[in-house]
Amino acid sequence: MTDLYTWLAAAAERGTLPDAFRYAFFVRGLAAVLLIAPLLGGMSHLVVARRMSFFSAALGHAALTGLTIGLLLGEPLNGAYGGIFGFCSLAALAMVYIKRHSALPSDTLIGVFLSVTLGLGICLLVAVTKRFNIHQVEAVMFGSLLTVTDTDLLLLLGLGLVIAALLARIYNALLLDSLDSATSRVAGVRSGFVDYLFVMLLTAAIIVSIKIIGALLIEAMVVVPAAAARNLARTTRSYLALSVMAALAAGIGGLFLSTRFLVPTGGAVVLVLSSLFFVTLAAGWIRNRIVG
Repeated sequence: MTDLYTWLAAAAERGTLPDAFRYAFFVRGLAAVLLIAPLLGGMSHLVVARRMSFFSAALGHAALTGLTIGLLLGEPLNGAYGGIFGFCSLAALAMVYIKRHSALPSDTLIGVFLSVTLGLGICLLVAVTKRFNIHQVEAVMFGSLLTVTDTDLLLLLGLGLVIAALLARIYNALLLDSLDSATSRVAGVRSGFVDYLFVMLLTAAIIVSIKIIGALLIEAMVVVPAAAARNLARTTRSYLALSVMAALAAGIGGLFLSTRFLVPTGGAVVLVLSSLFFVTLAAGWIRNRIVG
């Protein structure tokens, strides 16, 4: 990877590439965005179809709590994946289990878990800040280019390929179960299995994306690409393609904005993504007025 960083830096100095490519942290951030955006954008329409938008927010807050637990147990700040994955997995499985065995509305149940994890995370954060600088923790909360390492990229690539392969295998069953659970049962879809599997895949995708997007902003990258795509899409295939394109455009655009104006990467990505939503909303309205 060092040779690649050197070659890109030389190209930037010659003026072949933008000046930002002189810095290895920017290249790592760009590589992370190019891996994250198709992953989260591809899952986004399924999250919306399964009405799990609020669920992703709860997982983001759970990730913050998992981070503090991992740090208190001795994990390094740049590699506290054990605590984050362990706590988020338990929280996600618990939410799905109780949702499937309780008469409570799902948004109420998720709200309870969100409150519990957020309260626990805030209390543990006080103990963590006695050992770490609060600005180091803020980088994980809101996303930062500086925290991404080559190891993170390898982990993201490996997990991304596994998640994509598993999603491709259950995609039709998952989509049918999302749109019509009664029909999916008649078709032989094991609703419980695809429900738990999708939640675990979503949890893994969120965890490996946190360093760029941030724990508190990850919900936007999971939900807004599908919302923007929905304004223009007319078929399921175009819905998926436009979700991925929106996530990629927001990721790359936010990355350049964050380096240009020295703002948190996650916040810049969310702002670009939100702008895309309103642009597609206006474009869809204009199209419908012309066609209709």
